[in-house]
Amino acid sequence: MNNVKRAPEGEKAPLLSIIVPVYKVENYLPKCIDSILAQTFTDFELILVDDGSPDNCPALCDAAAKKDARVRVIHQKNGGLSAARNAGLDAARGAWIGFVDSDDYIAPEMYEVLYQAVQSTGADLALCDYAEVDEAGKPCPPMHVSLSEEELTGQKLLKRASGLMVQLAWNKLYRRAIFTQLRYPEGKLNEDLFLIPEVCLQIQKAVVVPKALYYYVQRGGSIMSGNKTLRHFDAAEAAQRYWECLVENAAYDALANAAQYVMGCVSRIYRQLSPALRKAPRSREMLRMQFEVVSRTRRYCTVPGGLWLQSWLLWHFPQTYSWLRDMKG
Repeated sequence: MNNVKRAPEGEKAPLLSIIVPVYKVENYLPKCIDSILAQTFTDFELILVDDGSPDNCPALCDAAAKKDARVRVIHQKNGGLSAARNAGLDAARGAWIGFVDSDDYIAPEMYEVLYQAVQSTGADLALCDYAEVDEAGKPCPPMHVSLSEEELTGQKLLKRASGLMVQLAWNKLYRRAIFTQLRYPEGKLNEDLFLIPEVCLQIQKAVVVPKALYYYVQRGGSIMSGNKTLRHFDAAEAAQRYWECLVENAAYDALANAAQYVMGCVSRIYRQLSPALRKAPRSREMLRMQFEVVSRTRRYCTVPGGLWLQSWLLWHFPQTYSWLRDMKG
């Protein structure tokens, strides 16, 4: 059972709840917490979810709560990132929700800028750009495509959800009502992509703030770094579900791009598996799945011939496909 530091009875609910899942990040957590407490937007509660961290993180969380009344702490048995976010959502009191990963940090004005954006446009969600930095805070080459300033319907945002800036949970401000019936899938990697299509379907309008207000720290030993295992095919499963969501909502003009995204996920993960794992039933199933997605896409829209050929080759001759990709570099 969760051990939650409760807010005092009768206390006015904050406007914003910022949820930070915490696990084995004792070297990064103080900077993360400090960046949140330094926000120019001050009407918030910070919910630190200690997900059974075995290091000094639980003590750091409790120390932060003693220093600042806006900090609430949940101590729970380790359940993974989704379970920690869900625990934060269950405890949140704010009308707006934000997420920050505990090894990252944010600009002082982040939530003020995002809140002003939703207030001035009537949007249900605001998303900002982010900067990729190393552990020393030095800029890294960006791995994502930025979006320009604009207002989008939920349907239009859904069509762009193969892009990282849309997928990610932590560069956004959400109207709390979005999560009334939604929670992150527990036990899965790439939980952001699993949920973002459903988020898009819950909103009328989103607004893009094309300014890097979030600092994503690239480090070794994080959930998404290191050698690939069969679990990493969760990304391909999430991409497949995204493709199905587009079909269900008749967003056919985005299907070819989504099919290419599915194939790319499977290809990237498969080529980083050990020879033994490449022979595993799940690997074969993912190879078959990506070809089925590309083939089915042709029922709804035009698919580039090169994409279909690559998909066919990956399904039927994966070793040859991998060799050709490695040769290409």
